[in-house]
Amino acid sequence: MSLRTFSFRVVMRSSAFMMGAAILAGCSQDHGVAPTVRSPEATLGVIHASPLNAILAVGQTVQIDVAGQALSGQAITTFDSVVFATQSATDTLRVQVSPTGLVTGRAASGSNPVLLNVFAFKDGVIRADQVILQVTDSAITAPTLSIQPGPGESTTLSQNSSMQLTPVVRNALGSSVPYVSLRLLYHDADLGKLGCYVPNFPDVGKYTSTELSLPTCASSVGLNSIVATDRSGSVWVIADASVYGVHLRDSVQYTMINPPSGLVAFLPRNLSLQGGTTLFGAVYIVPGGQVTFYNFFDTGLGTSIDVVFDNPGAVAAVSPPSTTGGSSGNITALLGGQQTLRTFPTPGTYHYTATLSGSIAPFSGAQTSGEIVVQ
Repeated sequence: MSLRTFSFRVVMRSSAFMMGAAILAGCSQDHGVAPTVRSPEATLGVIHASPLNAILAVGQTVQIDVAGQALSGQAITTFDSVVFATQSATDTLRVQVSPTGLVTGRAASGSNPVLLNVFAFKDGVIRADQVILQVTDSAITAPTLSIQPGPGESTTLSQNSSMQLTPVVRNALGSSVPYVSLRLLYHDADLGKLGCYVPNFPDVGKYTSTELSLPTCASSVGLNSIVATDRSGSVWVIADASVYGVHLRDSVQYTMINPPSGLVAFLPRNLSLQGGTTLFGAVYIVPGGQVTFYNFFDTGLGTSIDVVFDNPGAVAAVSPPSTTGGSSGNITALLGGQQTLRTFPTPGTYHYTATLSGSIAPFSGAQTSGEIVVQ
């Protein structure tokens, strides 16, 4: 199974690292105007720079290679030109980049990695990728790479939760590399379940940063970070880097579960009561999770909402218990602007019906329903 980075990609070639966004913008016109019709087989869809992450010592070099893929999925190995440009002009003090993508370490990068943008041109289309570089004063021998959880850290991710990984590069002698920052990798099948790092490319000519990049995952996160956007199944998180010329790789499998909390909102929309399943769909939580029920109607409308569960005896109070809408079981007289909380200790599906009263037509007497799935 192939792997992709958590982010957006693009392509191009030529010139040296010191070219900034303004110079790139001026040069892009030399590559011509894109044809109006182009087949998927001939259209550059994405590029991949490798290595995606590299750690090198002052005086060491690493070669950045570029491979492309057409919209049809076919490999593209030649480009009209490729440009390598650091994100910041001050990065030229830390690395030197040749027109062919050979990177030489010049000074330690410290806690701020060097972001090397790679732009590739092909038949009037441009795509981009970004390499994360770190320069240290000296190299360590026989390095290893680990992203394994530390003591007390979990390999379980609840939906919408995030985690900051701590990549460790060290050797058997106790030497280590500080401030390691990595773009992480996922299997293709997992891209829709996790957030990914999204490079921010400078605009190049008529192309905006958004047009330069193609989304490949569910949301955006920073370096070393993961976020779960799904609520079930498992995913692999992979670290891949060139470290002092040695290819290193590590991976961790995470299990995804339902979130510990959810929200049921009631509000006016198009002169009707909206809420429950019709608004956000079913609410999924883990056993023992809690749900907030919120009456978003303006207090001036004088609304009151009652919520009746099909099994109120299984709907428990939180600690400390809510003081509005009752503390457990069915919810009574939840006024506009008020909220109440309930916890659901036992797995199962809980149905409810909400009825609005005390307001003017057409809201008075309106009903909506929904369900809470505990698993």
